[in-house]
Amino acid sequence: MIVVDVVLLAADSGSGNTVLLVVVVVVVLGWLVSLVLHPWTACSACKGSPRHFGSVASKSFRLCSACGGSGRQLRFGARMFRGE
Repeated sequence: MIVVDVVLLAADSGSGNTVLLVVVVVVVLGWLVSLVLHPWTACSACKGSPRHFGSVASKSFRLCSACGGSGRQLRFGARMFRGE
């Protein structure tokens, strides 16, 4: 409700740039909160399945070299909250 009140207050001031600025700030703050709550995503190389199977010997596999076999990677921007 507070966000809606701020947007309505900015809209009453009459400046379209103010409304745009408030909306951008709200979106960025929401993204930052989501980074703190959910810093990990599926690995972009293996799509969360950390094993790569061989094409000739189909039962043999190796771990994904991008994620080290964890199947996950940090989201863009999450490192600034993790101190890495």
